[in-house]
Parts: sequence; structure tokens; C-alpha cells
Amino acid sequence: MDDKIFCMDLIAIGRISKPIGTQGELKVLPLTDDKQRFADLQSVWVGHDTTRVEQRDILAVRIDVKQVVVSLNGIETPHEAKEFRNKYLFVPKEKTLKLRTGNYFMDEVIGCEVVTEEQMNVGIVADLLSLPANDVWVVRNGTKEFLIPAVKAIVRKVDVKMKRITIHALKGLLE
Repeated sequence: MDDKIFCMDLIAIGRISKPIGTQGELKVLPLTDDKQRFADLQSVWVGHDTTRVEQRDILAVRIDVKQVVVSLNGIETPHEAKEFRNKYLFVPKEKTLKLRTGNYFMDEVIGCEVVTEEQMNVGIVADLLSLPANDVWVVRNGTKEFLIPAVKAIVRKVDVKMKRITIHALKGLLE
């Protein structure tokens, strides 16, 4: 498709996990609290990141308790759908929903420095896992990797402007 562009003002709202069915449908893991927002969209931008994305019209959306299934223009077979595995669905930042206090967009958290309350450097947030119970931040420091649950008992302060997160390091969390 020749709609590929460079665009920095996009926010990921879902990650394509796998093809589903025989018509090229895509199972999407929502990165938003409101799964219904997928049904309200007419199009999305698709890509591994925001540097090379392509716009696709949304043909259909099915939402249930565990998943969102979308049909995108130009994807008609499971083979075609397979090429989209692990890509993200983005919307322009101006079309994002207002977040509740204490919630952050993925791109605001990724790249943040993580330190303990004692100012010990833990590493940099490299990825985000959206799990049923809560999000988990993948923090890397050289060859070490820490999985930090994004819960109030651990996360003390998030300063997205300064790209710094302060955590309470519970016993065993950083081992």
C-alpha cells in the first residue's frame, strides 16, 4: 500500500496478536480501557511503530469480554492477516480518549528512566505488557530485565515530562 508515512503524533490503542477465522480477521489485544472505542473508529494506522505506518479502513469490529476482532480493508485471507501479527493499531493523538488520573499512554511510559525511592537506577522502560490483572512494564538495564507491575503498591510517581518513574522496590522485585 502506498499510504505509508512518517508520523510521530500517533498513539497505540491495540496490538494485533494473530489472525482469526478464514476471512482475514485480526485478533487485537486492546491497549485501552475502553474496548468499545474500536467500534467507533472508521480507520486506523497500522505498523510496528510510528515511523512506518499505513492507514487502513475498518470494515467490521466484534467485541467480547476477552478480545477485539477487527477486519481491515485489503486483508482478506488468513495468509494476508498473518503478515500483520505483532503490529500495532494507532490513532492520531487528537482522537485519543481522555485518560483517568494515574493512567498513561504507552508511548509516554516507554523510554522512561525507572528509579527506586532510594534513587537507585533500575533501568529504562523498554516495553509494556497488557495483562488481564494489570499492565507490567519491562525495564531493561544492560543485560538485566525486570518486570515491574504497574500498580499503586509499587509505582510511586510517574513524571512523563521528565521521563522518570519512581517505584517502591518490594522485596524480591529487583532480583
